[in-house]
Amino acid sequence: MKQSEIRFSSVNRGVVLALALVLVLAHRLFALELPGIAGLGVLGFGLNQAVALDPSQPNNVDKALKVIFEDSVSENMVTDSDLLDAFDQDSGIQVEQTTGGRYITLAHYFQLPAGVGARHELDYIPVPEGPVIENSRINLRKIMGTVEMTGDVMRKCKQGLGAFLDWGSRAMPDLVTRVNHERDRMLIGFGTGAKARVNQAAFAANASGQYEVAIDSAFGIGGYTNAFLQFMEGERVVFAPNADGAGIRAAGAQQSAKVVKIDQKTADGNGKLVFDRLPAGLADNDFIFAGDASGVSTPSAGGENREIMGLFGMIDDGSVLREFQGLDRQDYTLWNSIAVNAQDASLGTFADGTLNEEILTYADDETIVLGGGKVSMLVTSRSGLRSYWRSRKDDANTRRVLDERNTTGGRGRQQVWLGDRLVELRAIRKLPPEVTFGLSPETLKRWMLKGWEWDDTTGSIWRQVTDGVGRKDAFYAYGYCYMETGCIAPRKNFVIRNLKRA
Repeated sequence: MKQSEIRFSSVNRGVVLALALVLVLAHRLFALELPGIAGLGVLGFGLNQAVALDPSQPNNVDKALKVIFEDSVSENMVTDSDLLDAFDQDSGIQVEQTTGGRYITLAHYFQLPAGVGARHELDYIPVPEGPVIENSRINLRKIMGTVEMTGDVMRKCKQGLGAFLDWGSRAMPDLVTRVNHERDRMLIGFGTGAKARVNQAAFAANASGQYEVAIDSAFGIGGYTNAFLQFMEGERVVFAPNADGAGIRAAGAQQSAKVVKIDQKTADGNGKLVFDRLPAGLADNDFIFAGDASGVSTPSAGGENREIMGLFGMIDDGSVLREFQGLDRQDYTLWNSIAVNAQDASLGTFADGTLNEEILTYADDETIVLGGGKVSMLVTSRSGLRSYWRSRKDDANTRRVLDERNTTGGRGRQQVWLGDRLVELRAIRKLPPEVTFGLSPETLKRWMLKGWEWDDTTGSIWRQVTDGVGRKDAFYAYGYCYMETGCIAPRKNFVIRNLKRA
């Protein structure tokens, strides 16, 4: 036998012995019914045939849930999100031991500590000015989600892992969808949680006892349309006369209204919402926020945001959000992003409200010259993609380059050369048509304490549903994640406003 064959045979014998040892240990571990071992089959080790959930041990179901869904919820929320993957994750979170607070502290250089000048021999050395360093402290926000099932469903699920997985395969995607709906909206907004504004003064119930209400001002910002995209049928909202959520209408048990239907097609592009009821005192121009009878997503009475920060707050020149991450934009030039008006007549004929190569090149040049940044991601709406596509399709120079005998109709990936970079335009569903962002992703940060966690402080993730009358034969579980998003160099990004709908 050759030496290579001897080595191969030895390796095979070693592998066989190792596998045999694993199987023996696994058999003994399952025989001992050690806690948590039931999860091994779920993780893909092929041992689930030997595992059965004991109906008398509810913790088995809870542990299966944590093993199966804890990581997948977090992963799916990132991969299914329109925008979250653009933010670099940083898990280096400080924890204040005295209060249990979770926060991020950043140091920002707004002036370099240096002195430079031309001198003759024996002249004095240039005197350096002291650096201007400011610290911003960012508190993590808590995003929560809840799932619920009746007692009958719970008991059926506990008959075996397959039944539980069948229920989970339906419940978890719904949870991810709901969390992503809210988080994608937050990633575009500016932290206060405003979704839109009421756009009518009188309210009357229809034959079904429901109320149709016109809305406008996506994210509570005047001039931005597609406000209906910030809502989902079945969600609950609250109303307030102020952008910070102060003065909730009919605060208390009667403060919320349920969105039962969304009318997406209106002349102004904002849509209408149909509610099951309306709180007392509702008025024209009221802001609409996420909320229900038990709580709201508006800032606290002390002005602390509950929602994470979005692009309208990060990539801004103070027009939307004057104070960002604790610093006043009027005091620091570098804290202001480059803002370009797509209909600024002083820029020339290319500033006609369309998203074209010239306006993108101009915004990029301004960002390089004034902020030292080079964007590598363009975030726009579907309308923005159409606008850019039309500007290219109708360009005579483009048509001369193409051989019309070998072209295919339609619209594919939209890209633009910005200097030495080929940048793709990325469509974000909830982004209003009137705005486009040029991003330097290395300046965008996502701080997370951990991934998604199911609360098990009582020893089980399942809690029995109760109300003012008593206990119900139903169970609920809730999870949460601590996170915040921000920007460490707003000047290296740009925003193009006042685009026309295409």
